[in-house]
Amino acid sequence: MILMIDIHRVNITATNLNLFVAFDALYAESHVSRAAKRIGITQSAMSNALKNLRALLGDPLFLRTSHGIVPTPRARELAVPVREGLRLFESALRPRRFEPSTSTRTFTIATSDYVEFVLMAPLLAKLAEAAPNVRLDVRPWAHHKVPESLALGEVDVMIGFHDRLPLHHRDELLFEETYAVIIRRGHPAAGKTLTRKAYASLRHIMVSQQSGSRSGIDRALAERGFARDVAIRVSHFLNVPQLVARTDFAAALSRRVAEPFARTLPIRLYPLPVTLGPSRVRMVWHDASDAEPGHAWLRQLIASVSRSV
Repeated sequence: MILMIDIHRVNITATNLNLFVAFDALYAESHVSRAAKRIGITQSAMSNALKNLRALLGDPLFLRTSHGIVPTPRARELAVPVREGLRLFESALRPRRFEPSTSTRTFTIATSDYVEFVLMAPLLAKLAEAAPNVRLDVRPWAHHKVPESLALGEVDVMIGFHDRLPLHHRDELLFEETYAVIIRRGHPAAGKTLTRKAYASLRHIMVSQQSGSRSGIDRALAERGFARDVAIRVSHFLNVPQLVARTDFAAALSRRVAEPFARTLPIRLYPLPVTLGPSRVRMVWHDASDAEPGHAWLRQLIASVSRSV
């Protein structure tokens, strides 16, 4: 059992598992009455469930505040394994069929604006053809790590980059990305080639979610005795080509992003003058979803669309 309860203290066979449904709702809503409404019971029944949970686990679990309730460290520790356990029960009881052409299911995807730019249009076209009533809920996720929301069942798949795959998660490589340098046409440095020295001498726009973060490009330059002057940091890449087209700043962008903008804006593309390994865009999901037919269908569709880009 993955609920991570001390079996020396709790007799699981004598435990009402509905208490953990109540726990999950309390953790999600941070409010007793909203949690009760979420699972369709009265507020007094939810209060009684919380009382029983406290007795069962020997911890207050949730502390009252003027704005609702806040979880204790023990409750935060239990949140993910309890949600995983409930999801496994739900998965076991769910019908084992999925009909894309008639389904009205909503799938939730966590991804970055870059992946949205590259994948979303062809993915929506495929959805309209194969599953016209299926809906997507796309949530922003620009971090290079796997979100906890996969384990909590709040997100079906994450598409993007990650440095480490957590336990009980699976992934699939979708495609690899390389980088290009963009500068405006007519820039003093805009010759036939762009040397490493010339590149390092430019002032740069950097797309970064974290101030002060050091990119792979900067590390590669430093190994060769160069450093670039990052004058501007922005949080999203879509404005970068416009900024470069109107200024003397340079930027390094994913080639799949830079090439479409180079067809409509007065900018030039150059190969990145340092060697970097390709960035690998992966799809990640939780073990609990692996065998579920609808989830498997979605993953197959995303993988198929990714091969086309």
